[in-house]
Amino acid sequence: MKSRRLPKDLHAHLSKPVIPYLTAGVGPDPGDLPAASMLFIGGGELAELPALMKTLARAPYVSIPVFLHLDLVNGLANDESGLRYAATLDRLDGIITVRQHLIQPARKLGLLSVLRLFLQDGRAVDRGLQVIERSGPDAIEMLPGVAFAEVADRFTGLPMPAIAGGLIRSPDLVRRILAAGAKAVSTTNADLWALNRNPRQNA
Repeated sequence: MKSRRLPKDLHAHLSKPVIPYLTAGVGPDPGDLPAASMLFIGGGELAELPALMKTLARAPYVSIPVFLHLDLVNGLANDESGLRYAATLDRLDGIITVRQHLIQPARKLGLLSVLRLFLQDGRAVDRGLQVIERSGPDAIEMLPGVAFAEVADRFTGLPMPAIAGGLIRSPDLVRRILAAGAKAVSTTNADLWALNRNPRQNA
C-alpha cells in the first residue's frame, strides 16, 4: 500500500470553489490549474495514466490532491482489480465512483473516495441518502449541479463534504450552488477555473 498524504477529513482540501475536471490530460500551459485545491481526472486511456501522474508529481501541481474517476478511464476496470491498480499510482490520492461497494476497499488500500450520485428525481435523492449511509464515502459529488441547489436541504448535516458537478456554466450558478451548501463545484469548463484565483466569497 502506498503512503497517502491526505487526512480523512477532506474539508480542508476543498478551500477553493472550483475543482477542475480534466478529461484530456494537462497541456503545456498550466493556466488556472495551479490555483485549484483539488483536481479530478476522468476520461482518457489507461496507457496515458502513468505519464499524467508523472506530470502531476511536478511543479506547479505537486501539492494538489488528485482524484481519479475510476468509471471513466478507457481500459481500466471499474471493479476491485481496477481499484488495486489505481492504488499503485504514487501521485493518486483518491477515486471517484458511482459504485458504492468500492468505497470500503478503497479505504483499505489507502485511497480516499468521492461517491458520485445522480439526482434525477425525489426517489433518487432518497436512494442517494441511503447509499451514503451504507457506504460512508469521504465526500459526495452530486449531478447535475443545478439539481443540488434545489435539494441541498436534504443533505444538510452529513459529516462529509458535498460537491456539485455537471451543467455548471456560469459564475452565477457557482455562487448559487455554494450558497446552497456545497463545498465546491467540479467542472470541465476551463473559464470557471479562474474563479479559484479570487477569494471564495467573491466566486
